[in-house]
Amino acid sequence: MPHRKSARLASWQVWLLTLSGSGLWLSGAGWLLLHYYGQKAGEYGPEMNPAEPWMMTAHGLFLIPVLLGIGSMFVAHIPKGWSHVRQRVAGIALCAVLAVLVGSGYLLYYAGDEALRDWTGLIHWVIGLALPGIFLWHYISGLYERRRARRS
Repeated sequence: MPHRKSARLASWQVWLLTLSGSGLWLSGAGWLLLHYYGQKAGEYGPEMNPAEPWMMTAHGLFLIPVLLGIGSMFVAHIPKGWSHVRQRVAGIALCAVLAVLVGSGYLLYYAGDEALRDWTGLIHWVIGLALPGIFLWHYISGLYERRRARRS
């Protein structure tokens, strides 16, 4: 059950975002490793690792519950959390990073121009790899905020 007066997430949201977000990050990182370090020399040059398409399929599958979880944040977590001024910068940064990841993921899927895809891909995977750090910044600042509120 969500906490009525705080911005704390309901337990289902925590589980949904933890499991699907971890799967999304791991499948993306796995694809990167396979794409850049898992190629084999073939008769006509480097060949794609056969697990690469499976990583992309898993990445797309994990995206669905992540988007549902992000959408659920707009119901209570973000509006209630806005009053936590000390956490606002980290929350805005996390929202901005997630928006860039969703937008760049869309462009990677639908953009036809190779130069645009190359730049979009670089932005997507650099920010995607950094996402756990930004999330931890937001989460830890929330812990400090709750401890500070308990002491007051």
